[in-house]
Amino acid sequence: MITGIQHVSYTVSDVEKAREFFVNKLGLEATAVREVSGERVERIVGFPGLKMRISNITLPDNGNIELVEYLSPRGKKIDLSTCNTGVAHLAFTVDDIDRTYHQLKDNGVHFVSPPQWARDGALKGWGMSYFRGPDGITMELMEAPNDAVLHPATGFQIVD
Repeated sequence: MITGIQHVSYTVSDVEKAREFFVNKLGLEATAVREVSGERVERIVGFPGLKMRISNITLPDNGNIELVEYLSPRGKKIDLSTCNTGVAHLAFTVDDIDRTYHQLKDNGVHFVSPPQWARDGALKGWGMSYFRGPDGITMELMEAPNDAVLHPATGFQIVD
């Protein structure tokens, strides 16, 4: 039985630069970079001769983002447009999206647009803003509406 998410993982071209973005630009904490190889991980991931460098980003809510640089085999750059099948993005909840947007923008984070507010639909009242991280990874800031009772998994407002 599935009980939760242990981590979300992104493959990056340079784990040190990606780690630096999450720590220096977003203000998050990270583990040291470690090298991983050997028969066990080759079997888990399915690549003979696998060599990786990994760092984990820890979030205030104990979430875990794994950053992986494949040394062998080396990957290739792909189009990370969010409309492409299989491409994911990561959404962070924030308590003040306007303040966070300005702080991150002043710190050199590239945003697609300033925060936008949903006027209707399932996310009515939410503030949202996409930004780009290392290697063009899409991430998002999301602020919940004040005084709303939200479903813990979807964030959708619970209506009586």
